[in-house]
Amino acid sequence: MVLSSSMDEHEDISYKTLRRLQQAEQTSAVLQKIQVTFYQDLSVYIKNIERSIAQENNPLKLKVFTDEVQNTKKIASSIYELREKKIVQAALATARGASPDLKNLLDGEKSLFDALVAQISSSRKQIFEGPVDKQRTQPLVSPANVDHQKDHPNMNPIVRVLEDTPEFVGTDEQTYSLRKEDVLSLPAEMAEPLLKKGVVKQVK
Repeated sequence: MVLSSSMDEHEDISYKTLRRLQQAEQTSAVLQKIQVTFYQDLSVYIKNIERSIAQENNPLKLKVFTDEVQNTKKIASSIYELREKKIVQAALATARGASPDLKNLLDGEKSLFDALVAQISSSRKQIFEGPVDKQRTQPLVSPANVDHQKDHPNMNPIVRVLEDTPEFVGTDEQTYSLRKEDVLSLPAEMAEPLLKKGVVKQVK
């Protein structure tokens, strides 16, 4: 298996080469170049050691293999976490408009990076732009509609909202969210208490 930069050309995975890669990731701010099959090859390497453990009867060799697999797993986890941290930092930088060095991302790491950028960008947009207002269940009444309703004395009263109100369910079982300066038609039995409270003022 080939690992460039941090490992010599054509150098197979071993405890020594993994330690070298770990140190390179620790001392560099950018992702180190590794073979695209690195994680798969690492998994095979660990399984081979575990297979040796299962087949070994010599207590001394058994301890050597056991220590090796435990240390290898720790280093492998460390390498991944070091790279993961750089990916998170790169995603944050990208969401803020920067262009970090991404040439050494593996395919699986690229998927993580893209998902992080999308989530960070979405969260920033929602925080700064705010949630989309709920669609008002009752449309505003235009002046033309008000004039039209003057010819129909039996229609519901037209009122102008004097102050914002929390969303509530009216006597007609519809949901209302009144905003200051809205002009709308309300059922008479619902308009009356709002008029008394000074929340609305009757236009007609």
